[in-house]
Amino acid sequence: MNIGRFVSYPVTVTVTRLLVGGLFVLAGFPKILDPAQFGEAIAEYMIVPESLIPFVAVTLPWLELYCGAMLILNIYVQSNALVITGILVVFTLVVTHNLLQGMVHDCGCFGLPGGWFGAEISLFTVFRDLVLLLLAAPSLLYGSNTFFCFGRR
Repeated sequence: MNIGRFVSYPVTVTVTRLLVGGLFVLAGFPKILDPAQFGEAIAEYMIVPESLIPFVAVTLPWLELYCGAMLILNIYVQSNALVITGILVVFTLVVTHNLLQGMVHDCGCFGLPGGWFGAEISLFTVFRDLVLLLLAAPSLLYGSNTFFCFGRR
C-alpha cells in the first residue's frame, strides 16, 4: 500500500482525527480554567502585543477546545483541521524562532504547571508539533466537511 492510499484510508482518517481532536481538547481545557497562567506563557513568546495578551489567552483555548471537539464529533472536519493546522504552523514557527534566539521558556502547550510533553520549549516541542501536523493531514485532506458525516464523501 502506498502512502497516499494509506493516508486516505477511512480508518487512518478516523484514528488521526480522534487523536488530534482529543489532544486539542486536552490542550484547550486547562487553559480555559486558568487564562492568567496561559497569558503569562503567551507573553514569554514576545510576539503578541501586551494589550492583546488577555484576549488571546481567553479566545485561543476555546478555539482549540472547539476545533478538537468538532474533530472528535466528525463535524466539518476539513475546516476544523485547517484551523488546527494553522495554529500548529504558527506555533511551530514561533517556537523555532524563540529557540534560534536562545529563548527558552514555558511552552504553555497544555496549560498545566509543568505542562505535558515537557514544560519548556525545546527541539522536542518542534518535533512534537511536526508530528501533530502530519497527524492532522489526513483530516485536512480527506475528512468530511459536512455536518455529522459518518461515511465517506
